[in-house]
Amino acid sequence: MRVYSASPLGSPQYHPRDGLSGPGIRRYLSGKLSKPKPMATNRPPLPRSRAALSLGFPYLCLGYLCLSVAPGAATPGLGQDAPAPHTDSSAIVGELEAQDTHERIGRAQVYLAGTAFETTTDSAGRFAFTDLDAGVFMIEIRAVGFAPGTWRAPLKAHQVLTHHFELERLPYELPEVVVKGKGPLSIRRFADFERRRQAGMGAFLTQERIERANTASLVDVLATVRGVQQVCISNQCVAKMVRSPPGCYPQYYLDGTESSSYFARLTPPQDVKGVEIYRGSSETPGEFQGSNSGCGVIAIWTKSAP
Repeated sequence: MRVYSASPLGSPQYHPRDGLSGPGIRRYLSGKLSKPKPMATNRPPLPRSRAALSLGFPYLCLGYLCLSVAPGAATPGLGQDAPAPHTDSSAIVGELEAQDTHERIGRAQVYLAGTAFETTTDSAGRFAFTDLDAGVFMIEIRAVGFAPGTWRAPLKAHQVLTHHFELERLPYELPEVVVKGKGPLSIRRFADFERRRQAGMGAFLTQERIERANTASLVDVLATVRGVQQVCISNQCVAKMVRSPPGCYPQYYLDGTESSSYFARLTPPQDVKGVEIYRGSSETPGEFQGSNSGCGVIAIWTKSAP
């Protein structure tokens, strides 16, 4: 029971002689209830705040004295237990780092499997789960560039479980790269020599054949090819196609470039890697169609291009 008094302190009209406790208040209340006095007409009306107190529960006002009874569930009384707080609250606190470098891992996703609990590590790799019940939890951690990890964590009541977690870094595999490029000029130009030799047009002298001939001049080697003859004029010998008319001498190419017959025929045989001989226009490929290719073409490839 709560008592609210609205009269001003020290007012003689509402204070009985024996005070407001013990027998005095009982006599005071009995006199008020048996002999109510009409309110004087010259007394100003009570303010609303004193005439009606908004208490939220039933009350009884006698003059300036208001008595009210609050509901029993509003405030626990003596001997009435208040609701007990959650007593099984536990927590998991962890730090996450790389297994190889021990570098802290931030922005990793941390889950408690089978629950709605999830969080993210901060820049220092730290995380925490609070307000947990006792039990066994499966902690799952995932981070970009690392293999995911799972840990079993038995948790007791009132326990704060702290643990240092490590993730294994995934090996970074570069995609396969195929590098395509042109080989050295000497290899590329002799690849064309082999390509034309496989085509079967013309006659070809390889380095092995030239070395087996063991001649002093290149003209002596050329004369070993069918359809090519050696013509000597004033102690100067040159190669000439058998089917060519007199005075019609073949066109020479040296390492793919049109050259004079004098310079080409003086090339030492030991410096030559291969020779192509085309005995007429019908055999000559397009890349060797020159100003005098009708009399035949001799293309010389040296071991090292100039």
